[in-house]
Amino acid sequence: MSTEQPGADAYGQELARISQHQHMATTTARITVFWALAAVGIGHGQANAIVSKLEAGAVADAPA
Repeated sequence: MSTEQPGADAYGQELARISQHQHMATTTARITVFWALAAVGIGHGQANAIVSKLEAGAVADAPA
């Protein structure tokens, strides 16, 4: 006898789809920021530090 709720598999699949979409959006945003920073002459190391700070701030400001 299964202990899963009806539709639990569909719910899990939807969560996986949403997670994948969020990951792709985050990756696209990071690449865009790196391109913009490179366009104004900021090197990869400094750009990585800037992006890391932006991400840390976004996480710190996220609602609980």
